[in-house]
Amino acid sequence: MSVRWLLWSLLSPSQLLLMMPVLGALLLLLGRVRAGRVLCVSGGVAILLLGFLPLSHYLVHLLEARFPQPVLPPRITGIVLLSGAERPAASLVYQEPQLNLAAARYTATLRLAAQHPEARVVFSGGPLDDVDLGHLGGQTAVAKEILLNVGLDPARLTFEEMSRDTCDNATNTRALVRPQPGETWVVVTSAMHVPRAIACFRAVGWNVVPKPADYHVVLGLWRTGSFEAADNLALMDSALHEWIGLVYYRLSGRTKELFPSAAPSWERAGSVALENLTRQTPPPKLRPP
Repeated sequence: MSVRWLLWSLLSPSQLLLMMPVLGALLLLLGRVRAGRVLCVSGGVAILLLGFLPLSHYLVHLLEARFPQPVLPPRITGIVLLSGAERPAASLVYQEPQLNLAAARYTATLRLAAQHPEARVVFSGGPLDDVDLGHLGGQTAVAKEILLNVGLDPARLTFEEMSRDTCDNATNTRALVRPQPGETWVVVTSAMHVPRAIACFRAVGWNVVPKPADYHVVLGLWRTGSFEAADNLALMDSALHEWIGLVYYRLSGRTKELFPSAAPSWERAGSVALENLTRQTPPPKLRPP
């Protein structure tokens, strides 16, 4: 586990919210009544609003609804599966490839591969094996174990194993497959992750087609699960991780769009210009027979 992920695990928004009442109680015991009350009350109110009310669903929905399901041409060149669904530690312990809640990335990829037997399948992730852990100790090792044993022709498969984050996925995969003009490449990742992924791919000049998978929320359905604090806080962590990632990538210059849309501005401008040209062009005159 990287230092970045360790820090996020310890200092994620849900962790900080849960720590506030605990620290407040400790301050009360130490006689710091005013500060203790502030932490207890503010932490309790925040947990109530963000935990028991499905406010996090709206943060997630803004991300998941940004890119609709694509309408693909009859033939596509390749499918890029982004890492993030693998559980290397559990796979290593049990010697069986394990996936997390983002496993729908794999099912979506396999469905596309079955529908488009002409397409290459490229997995983009981290090192094949962690030298300290051995076989199945890395994302790519888990992906290989799955994709090579589900009936796919090994000649279709390519594994990129040098990426540490989403923008690395875009840069390294583009350099590996060398996409040509006119080719159609589809990128499969979690719906919540699609905006950040597309921002990275567009930043390296690769206009891929996003295939969202692994949806988490459906607005308007008020079920019992909508009020489960643990699930809502976990969703809030995931959503804020993506929003913070979008902002960080843009401010650091790794992407050119803060919150990319389904069609970049130049595509929208081209569509409008074409539509206007069509409207302004008079219909051709037919000669009498």
